[in-house]
Amino acid sequence: MKPLTRIAETSSQDGLSWELWERDGQFFLLHDGVQYASAFSHGSDDAMAEMAMSPITRANQPTLLFAGVGLGFPLAAAVACTQKEKASFIVAEPCPELIRWQTRYLDALHPGLWDDNRISVEKMSAVEVARRRSGSLHAIIVKSTHARYALSMGEASDFFGALKGGGLLLISLSKPDKRLEGLLRRAGFEVTTTSVPASHKGKQAKFHTIVLARRGRFVPFAQK
Repeated sequence: MKPLTRIAETSSQDGLSWELWERDGQFFLLHDGVQYASAFSHGSDDAMAEMAMSPITRANQPTLLFAGVGLGFPLAAAVACTQKEKASFIVAEPCPELIRWQTRYLDALHPGLWDDNRISVEKMSAVEVARRRSGSLHAIIVKSTHARYALSMGEASDFFGALKGGGLLLISLSKPDKRLEGLLRRAGFEVTTTSVPASHKGKQAKFHTIVLARRGRFVPFAQK
């Protein structure tokens, strides 16, 4: 078996660690000792991005917010779904080292992705970005490594306020979270869930839950 090698490590502002590991060309990202993302298994990342893009294919200027960069799979999948020049992909990443790792160590995962001038980076949390983007976002994509996602009512309301009517908040979880679903409904969202394969290849033995929270009734975003 080939060795598992730690490529880089850093700490975020909250003092929690981020570590990038590699084995036989496969990369793994750990957050506070827990696997956050894997180049070997990113099926739910791809599915979440495709779900976010599907209802806004008619929008001339689709604007998506990503809560963190991870290994870049949700971002890359969303970018691949549209060639529209005025699309905007905002990555909210308060840990600058994770952005630097994308081109220093991970460029082979998504060749040329970071040359796309439609991508911008905000060095703050997704909630902080949402507070500044009232009614301007088509979708917000959040990845959680746990069965529960620690979202407060105030933060849920901030996400709700940042979305256009019919816009989607998507949250991936390792397991269903009824508490989160209830909180999102109280914040005004219409909530459904779906299960998707955790891996993009091999035997699909494990599934992740994606929470889809919509702001109001969906009306296709028309071309302008």
